[in-house]
Amino acid sequence: MSGGMYLAAAGALVQHLRLEVLANNVANINTIGYKRDRSIFRIPEENGSQTFETSIEGIQSLSPYAPPFSTVIDFSQGAIRKTGNPLDVAINGNGFFSVQTPTGVQYTRQGGFTLDSQGKLTTSDGFPVMGEGGEITLEEGVVEIDTQGSVLVDGDEVARLQITDFSNPETLKKAGNSRFVETELSVVGQRPENTTLSQGYLETANVNPVLAMTEMIETSRAFEAYQKVIHSADEATSKSINDVGKTI
Repeated sequence: MSGGMYLAAAGALVQHLRLEVLANNVANINTIGYKRDRSIFRIPEENGSQTFETSIEGIQSLSPYAPPFSTVIDFSQGAIRKTGNPLDVAINGNGFFSVQTPTGVQYTRQGGFTLDSQGKLTTSDGFPVMGEGGEITLEEGVVEIDTQGSVLVDGDEVARLQITDFSNPETLKKAGNSRFVETELSVVGQRPENTTLSQGYLETANVNPVLAMTEMIETSRAFEAYQKVIHSADEATSKSINDVGKTI
């Protein structure tokens, strides 16, 4: 195989990996609390590594092979959408709601809560939402949630939502349903002082649909271009072999 075909194959692989990430982001545009993934490619260096965010042309000029690939989560704030539902809560600033699951506590920005048959505050898929004193159970009445997370029923405070922040959120891993889990590297920080909550609102996905579709089109075209290079290199190799055979 020619060196040019190696380069083209590496380039096509990089574009394919990036396209999968972009497609997943687009598929979750309407998922409440979703955080988009970013593609990261690392080029080994003598004294460490150099990181690029999908700068494919630059990568190919530095290495003839596909560089190590990974993704990182973009935790930037998504747009806040009004719903009017008193059990919908959006976080303005850093931090996550804490959710008790069978596998342990998980964290989410998806604040579309509900009440189960026992009056317990839960996620849409039935997991208890944690307050600073544990699980939250509400009696019948008018529910209010203030900007600091205090939960009131008919004006009486019954709980306070637990908002957990991390000093290094980039170490969290996705667990599905817009929830995240800690890793060994995760460090829990103090409850963020400047964070406020908005009752009757939800945080939408932080995916820009126009930008995401544009990137998908660009990546698809780049992948097709590499395919053409591979095809041309293959044809040239076949022609050379045939020409050699005719001269023998």
